[in-house]
Amino acid sequence: MSEGQKTKPILIKGVLLFLLICIIGITSFYTIILSWDIDCDNPSSVVTIPKGASVVEVAEILKNSTCISNKTVFKVAMQITFNDKNIIPGRYTFKGISEMQNLIKLITTPNKHRVKITLLEGWTLEQIADELKLKLNINLFKFISLCHDYNFVHSLGIDAPSLEGFLFPDTYIFLTTYTEEEIIQILFNQFMHNYNANIRDDAKSIQFSPLEAVTMASIIQGEAVFDDEMSTISSVYHNRLRKNMKLQADPTIQYIIPGKNRRLFHKDLKIDSPYNTYKYKGLPPGPINNPGISALKAAVKPKQSQYFYFVADGKGRHIFTKTNDEHNRAKRKKRKG
Repeated sequence: MSEGQKTKPILIKGVLLFLLICIIGITSFYTIILSWDIDCDNPSSVVTIPKGASVVEVAEILKNSTCISNKTVFKVAMQITFNDKNIIPGRYTFKGISEMQNLIKLITTPNKHRVKITLLEGWTLEQIADELKLKLNINLFKFISLCHDYNFVHSLGIDAPSLEGFLFPDTYIFLTTYTEEEIIQILFNQFMHNYNANIRDDAKSIQFSPLEAVTMASIIQGEAVFDDEMSTISSVYHNRLRKNMKLQADPTIQYIIPGKNRRLFHKDLKIDSPYNTYKYKGLPPGPINNPGISALKAAVKPKQSQYFYFVADGKGRHIFTKTNDEHNRAKRKKRKG
């Protein structure tokens, strides 16, 4: 074999190796750009993209609204996905948007594929799933199964029996093309944003884990009709925990009874479940609904009080008392009324 013939395979191998390195480099660059973190300071605020706005102008709008920190990364991402001419004007919120590819997908998808959905405070995981099924036609079984899947739940960094409590109630703009997993991620991301911004430090100060904080908040959410009572309700439960008393919270009983909430009977209080706070001391194993920001704040920052009891007054509010005798008198007064 001549010297030229020996050199030819070596050159081919070198070219192939070079091409492989280039492909790996381009793929890595593409992945890094599209997975770039998005963390708006205020994802609930409405950002308006005017008609005819260029990529440069949109980058400036997003930078000013503190949703992106690097305008160049956004512009490059729009170009490598060939979306620099596909921006759709409109009013946007970026709740739960955590990566550049999600943001691009939202602002370049036609209006007919966007659905505004409101998830209410205090809804259970199943109620949220039902609303998403109604508005987005999601796979109900897949959504609920994912929320109870141990590996999926723990992959989000949450040590909890399920994602009950961690799907933040709010008004969202969803794409009809979102998968069940993407929707869950958005709801969870919005929870984490609010938790880290408003709850985390106070939770640490009372030595509550995220699970404990959300569980307490869900019970408060289940009890309260008015936000201004939440911190007082919270004080009752914290006082009872400190005295090693049972919480005796009716919403935890409602949670373990199938179907819609109904009047509770004495036999219901004897149901053997770790969620039965009439039977077992301490917080239940996990949240009983998905609480809003007011309940979360009240859970980790209770009002200072000497109350250990409360009873509904029949008008949406509660009568708070310090002793069992006072509590019984309040119940008798309510029944007479």
